[in-house]
Amino acid sequence: MPMDHPVLAGHVEISYDKDKIVIAGDPEGLNSLADMLHWLAAIDQESIEGMPDGYREHIHLDSGTHISYGPEETEICRLDGKGNGSFPSHYKST
Repeated sequence: MPMDHPVLAGHVEISYDKDKIVIAGDPEGLNSLADMLHWLAAIDQESIEGMPDGYREHIHLDSGTHISYGPEETEICRLDGKGNGSFPSHYKST
């Protein structure tokens, strides 16, 4: 069974500014966001019991709870699916 993802601490803001998304925070907030990203990158999706093939581990950040300002919800997600490593059909590599 996987460990729960790290908890976001400090202050983080995810907002829109004209045609871009801005992620800003104090040192504690940015470090805890980095911890969450490291956890997400390192988790062994294959070892998660009950996780269906093709499913992708992800984290939800809710506005007002995890982030100080921003969209209703922000989702941080792995691109590679469990079992087959496939990327979503809408993914466009650059």
